[in-house]
Amino acid sequence: MKKFAFFTLLIMFFAGVVCAAEKPAVGYVNLHKVLLESKVGKRNKADLDKLIKEKESAFAGEESKLQAMQQAFQKDQLLMTDAQKLEKQKAFQEKAEAYQKMVGEAKQIVSKKDNEYAKKSVADIKAVVADVAKEMKLNLVLDASEGRVLYAEEGMDLTQKVIEKYDAKAK
Repeated sequence: MKKFAFFTLLIMFFAGVVCAAEKPAVGYVNLHKVLLESKVGKRNKADLDKLIKEKESAFAGEESKLQAMQQAFQKDQLLMTDAQKLEKQKAFQEKAEAYQKMVGEAKQIVSKKDNEYAKKSVADIKAVVADVAKEMKLNLVLDASEGRVLYAEEGMDLTQKVIEKYDAKAK
């Protein structure tokens, strides 16, 4: 019985040494690159660009109205009384503030949409990274876009494989 216990301990010891001698399997992914270069990322960017252009075209008319008001004021200010000048300046200031408010709201809408896309994409990408890591029997995968990888062998970069798999899922 003592021999059996000794053998068991000996086997466990050598198994531990062998396991400890194995290199930990580590890879990295450039998450930022996946977000930009994947089909979903390109589609999201196109949607955001379209939204930005829509907002910018809505502002173009307001901006030209503001410029016309300013030019009319500068042209006619010598003929105006002080009260008229104050009234025109106040009207211009109100329109300028309304314009700035519209621009600020539009930026918030675009930012919110961008955050929604990123949140969903990151969740989906993490699932793909987990699949790739399991396939390649990796213990750890780092995000290279966060600048936390100081050195890595080329074979450890999973970015392209993740993009391909993410694109395949996004069909």
